[in-house]
Amino acid sequence: MKTPFVWLGSGRAKKWHVDDKARLLDQAAKAGLPVPPGAVLLDEFFQLVLAEGVIAAENGRYHAPDPQWLAETLFDGIRFPQMDKPVVVRAADASPSPQPGVDFTDPNQLSQSLCEFWSSAPDNGRRDALIMEMVTRGEAGTAVTRHNDKTDHIPPLTLPQLRAWQRPSPKLPAHIRRLQQLLRGVRRTFGKGDWAIDWVDDGRICWLLQIRDWQLEPGD
Repeated sequence: MKTPFVWLGSGRAKKWHVDDKARLLDQAAKAGLPVPPGAVLLDEFFQLVLAEGVIAAENGRYHAPDPQWLAETLFDGIRFPQMDKPVVVRAADASPSPQPGVDFTDPNQLSQSLCEFWSSAPDNGRRDALIMEMVTRGEAGTAVTRHNDKTDHIPPLTLPQLRAWQRPSPKLPAHIRRLQQLLRGVRRTFGKGDWAIDWVDDGRICWLLQIRDWQLEPGD
């Protein structure tokens, strides 16, 4: 069996049938864009722990009879990277709702969050979990960059797109300057396209949390 997880930045997501949310983040991290450390825990891991009795189904939901066993299977069995900072557990597609602030060093929190995720996922699809370190929240939002536009839309601002040699205006707030550079990196990495990105700036780095096709975004 292949390793049932994909570390973001490895470039392996395209080899699996994971959603674009995870695939694009993997591509962005591989290109050097600032994506928080994280991985996609694949549906194959869910199938493995279910078949081996590490988790059990009861009344339509999953639980871990021994949380320590699930943690050992994750970190010792398949060598999932240790994540010492709190993480957010969310789907590699549009649902279910994310679970922020999970301590993966605590077997109880780890097992509770994964079993809640697996229980909430649709039965007719894959259960690929996107697990990313949480970023200290500062300024945050959603920005849009389009290939046939000369401006980037950073609500409430509309600013000229930076070319390869250009620096942001020193008159702009620092987090906006970092965001402009991030958007330039998105265009360089993904080429022609219309992209909406979710971002958060921790005061030093403007992080890319999610990238998706702007044309599929309702209301934009």
